[in-house]
Amino acid sequence: MLKILFSFLVSVFISFQVHAQVDALNKLVTSYTEQVKHLDAFAAPYFNVEEDLGKFGDYLSPELKAKQKSLIVQTIKDLKKIDKAKLDESYQITYDLFKEDLDTALGGFDFPYESMSMDNKWTRLTDYLESSSPSLSNFPFSTVKNYEAYVSRAEGFPAYVDRQIKVLQEGLQKKVLLSCPIAEKVPGTYKEGLTKDVEKNPFYRPILIMPKEFSKSDKEKIQVDFKKMITTNIIPSFEKFDVFFQKEYLPKCRKDFGYGTLPTGKKWYRYLVKLNTNTNKTPEEIHKIGLGEVARIKGEMIKIKEKMGFKGDFKAFLKFVVEDPNSYFKSPKEAIDGYNSVRKKIDAQIPKYFNLTPKADYKVVEAENGDAPAASYNQPTELKSYGRFVVNTINLKGNSILEMTSLSLHEAVPGHHFQLALAFELKDKITEYQRKIFNSNAFVEGWALYTEYLGREMGLFTDDKQYLGHLSSEMLRAVRLVIDTGIHSKGWSRQQSIDYMASNLASDIKDVESEVERYSVWPGQALGYKIGQLKIIELRKKAEKELKNQFDIKKFHDVVLGQGTLSLFVLEKRVNKWIQEQKKGKTMSKI
Repeated sequence: MLKILFSFLVSVFISFQVHAQVDALNKLVTSYTEQVKHLDAFAAPYFNVEEDLGKFGDYLSPELKAKQKSLIVQTIKDLKKIDKAKLDESYQITYDLFKEDLDTALGGFDFPYESMSMDNKWTRLTDYLESSSPSLSNFPFSTVKNYEAYVSRAEGFPAYVDRQIKVLQEGLQKKVLLSCPIAEKVPGTYKEGLTKDVEKNPFYRPILIMPKEFSKSDKEKIQVDFKKMITTNIIPSFEKFDVFFQKEYLPKCRKDFGYGTLPTGKKWYRYLVKLNTNTNKTPEEIHKIGLGEVARIKGEMIKIKEKMGFKGDFKAFLKFVVEDPNSYFKSPKEAIDGYNSVRKKIDAQIPKYFNLTPKADYKVVEAENGDAPAASYNQPTELKSYGRFVVNTINLKGNSILEMTSLSLHEAVPGHHFQLALAFELKDKITEYQRKIFNSNAFVEGWALYTEYLGREMGLFTDDKQYLGHLSSEMLRAVRLVIDTGIHSKGWSRQQSIDYMASNLASDIKDVESEVERYSVWPGQALGYKIGQLKIIELRKKAEKELKNQFDIKKFHDVVLGQGTLSLFVLEKRVNKWIQEQKKGKTMSKI
C-alpha cells in the first residue's frame, strides 16, 4: 500500500513539474508575442492590433532596434530557466523553434541591415504603396474609423522617409550600399507615389471602394481628408526621397554586385545562408549541390527536347521555347483565366493526397509592380480572411504559359496557400507565435517546391510543354543554388550570372535579369527552395522505405503540415518519430 501511495505521490509531483514548465513556456512565448506585435505599428493590420492601425511605426529608428535586441536578449535568458526535458512533444517543438529563432535573430544584429533596406524589389516604401491597393492591401477599409486610421497613419510617413534617408546616408559613409544595376531601378518602384494629380495618386484608391453604407457626410469628410493627406504627407515625402536618391545616392552606387565585397560581407552571407536554409552547409557545399541538380534536370529537359522532335542543340532548344509566341499570355485577362482554369484541375486531385485542408479560400489577383515575380502569395490575416495568389500581368514575357501549372501548385494549392493558411487556422493546436511570427524560409519555400514535385504524381503535366515548364521551374530553383552562392561567395558579376542562368533556362532575358537582381538584393533567400524541397523528399523516401505498405501519403502530409511552420531540424525529428509510431501501430498524439 505504501509503495502504491509513494508511486502516486511521485507521479503527482512529476505532473506538477511538467505543468509548471509548460505554464512557464506558455507565459514566456505569449509575452514575447504580445511585445513583438506592438514593436512595429506598421504590422498592425497583419497582427490585428486595432489600436495601432493609425500609426506608421518606428521602422529604422535606433530606438526600435534597441527595443528589439533587448527583448530578444531577455527572452533568451528567461528561456534558459525552463527545463525542456519536462515538456511534452508539442511543447518541445515550441521550445526548439523558439530557441532557434531567438538565437538566429540575435546573430542578425551584427550586420548593417538598415544600410541595405532599399532596393528594387520589396521595401517599406513599396509595402506602403501596396497598402493603398484594394486587392493587395492587408489594411481594412470597412469602417469610417479604418479610413480615419489610414489618414492618421500617413502622418508618420514623413518621419519614416527621414529615417530611410538617414540610414542610406550612413550606408554611403560605411561603403555598405546598393550596386548600380539595382540602384538605377529603385526610382521605378516608387514613381507612382510622386503622381501630383491627387485623384490619380495610388493613395486615393481607397476612396473608390468606400462602403455604400457610409453616410454622405462621412464620405465627403473622408474624401477631403484623403486629399489633404496626399498633398501634405504623401507627395512631399516621396519627392524628398526621390531628390535624395537621384542626386545624392545614385551617383555613388557600388560597382560590385554581391555581398562578398561589402565590409563583413562574407561573414554576413554565411549567416544569411544558415538563416535561409536551416542547415550548416557552407556556400561551397550548396554551390556543388546546385551544379549536380542542374546537370540532372538538364538531362530530363534534353529527353523532352528529343521527344518533341527538336533537331538542334540544347541552347537552340531554349531559344526556340523563349521566342515561341505561344509560350506567353496575350493579355492580362488570358493570364488570369488561365490560372483559374488550372486551379480547377488541381482542386480535383487534392482529396487523393490530403486530409488537412484550409478553410480559407484564395483569390487570383493582379500584381501592381512589373518588377515583381511572375507570381507570389499573400496569406490570410485576421482582417483579410482569404489568401491572394498575385499574378504579374504587367510583365507577360516573365509569365510563361508553360510554367502556369507549376506556379499554381507552388503559390496557391497545395503550396503556400495550404501551408500558410492552415498554419494560420491552427489556433487550438499551436501558439500565436508559431502562427504569425516564426518563419522558416527553407520549410515554407521547400514545401511549396515539393508540391510542384507532387504535381507529377497528380498527373497534372499532361503534355510535353507543360512538363517542360515544370522542369524549367525546377531548374530555376537549382540554378539559384549556383548563382546565389556564385554572386555572394565567388564574386560572380551580374553578367556572368545572367549568362549562366540564360544557358540553362527557357526564360525571357528580362525575366532572367530580374531574377539575378533579386538574388543580389536578397542574399540566401533563394537557397531555401531547393534545400527545403530536397529535405522533404528525403524524409518522404525514408518513410516509404521503412514503412513500405504502411506508408500513407495523406498521413505523411498531415505530419509535415499539422504543426504549422517548422524548422527543417524539427521537421526531421517529427517525421522520424512518426515513422517509429507507425511501425508500432500507433498514431501521433497530436497531428
